[in-house]
Amino acid sequence: MKADDKGDVRAFVQTAEQAGEYVWVITLVDFGAKNVKRSLVSDEAYATRAAAKDAGEAHLKALEEDR
Repeated sequence: MKADDKGDVRAFVQTAEQAGEYVWVITLVDFGAKNVKRSLVSDEAYATRAAAKDAGEAHLKALEEDR
């Protein structure tokens, strides 16, 4: 497998409620191996689900650009 070949690995941004506020959760899933590779949860809480989702998507984009 090539180093730049993603195969069937995908990242998803979700939100979760925590004490009346929201956090983003980024999960990296390897569908080929049928397992979760990694999950990241924000340290910061957001007032709305939409704000958490936007921040999570921005964080994921920054991670992709760092590759």
